[in-house]
Amino acid sequence: MKRREADTQAIGEDSFLDTVANLVGILIILVMIIGTKTKMDAQAYGEQVAARDITAELEDPAGEVVQLRTLVEDSRKQLARHEFEVEYRRLERDKLLEHVALAREEVANQTSEIDSTKRQQIEQIQEMESLQSQLKEVNERLGTSVETKRPKIVLEHLPTPMAKTVFGREMHVRMKNGLVTVIPWDRLVKTLREHVPLAARRNASRKAIEDTLGPVDGFLLKYRMNAVPGGFELDRFELETIPSNPGESLPESLSPGGRLRLEMASRNPSETVVTVWVYSDSFDEFRQLKTALFEEGFLCAARPMPDGIPIGASPRGSRSAAQ
Repeated sequence: MKRREADTQAIGEDSFLDTVANLVGILIILVMIIGTKTKMDAQAYGEQVAARDITAELEDPAGEVVQLRTLVEDSRKQLARHEFEVEYRRLERDKLLEHVALAREEVANQTSEIDSTKRQQIEQIQEMESLQSQLKEVNERLGTSVETKRPKIVLEHLPTPMAKTVFGREMHVRMKNGLVTVIPWDRLVKTLREHVPLAARRNASRKAIEDTLGPVDGFLLKYRMNAVPGGFELDRFELETIPSNPGESLPESLSPGGRLRLEMASRNPSETVVTVWVYSDSFDEFRQLKTALFEEGFLCAARPMPDGIPIGASPRGSRSAAQ
């Protein structure tokens, strides 16, 4: 009986050991399966990472190429801008050099004309002294003992000069409504000078004298003189055309029988400046006239006149400026 129990117990222990052995075997198999799966997954993941790295390596050079092309294009544009700036500065420098050359030429021309200008100034001073002497004689005849100054009849014009100041002989021309009219300036001034002593004597007690002289070759001269100690002094004078003196067209005035052509023929171009009093409606004709005068050897002084303002002169005005 005891032996049978001992055998039964031995059989039970064997069965338990077999069961444990089977479980251990199953666990080993599971561990192997899991390890194999893990290895395969790790290999697959490594292959994916390697593939991404290869793709990234292939994409980076393309990006660098694009970046390099952009830099090259920017550099090319910057170089073009630099070349443009260099060319602009070169042209600007050439322009400045041209102005410097013209300025030097102008200085040389003015220097060569100093002697001629001084001679003309001396002639004007002599003329002033002669007029002063004549006025002194008139005052002495009136019984005055006061030393007086002659009326200042300085023919300096009101508009602003445009070029070199004129001190020599002038021939005056008016351009209005596209027509050319020669102004008998010298004759009008001579008439005024001859009239001044008589007018001063007749109006010795007045504070001012206003009168009109002419007509002289189709022009009237309206003047005003103010009283000063010992006599009168010219304030200003203005010129006015009469209806029968409309003027000539530019082609007519430059024709062989034209008034301007005849006046030019009687003067020396090297000693005469043509002063043109031009209104706004005759600028085109003035440019043509200036060209014609230049071809004849005459210098031209332009006097732009506002519409409605008459031609005139005053001791307070400015001289003509010739080109």
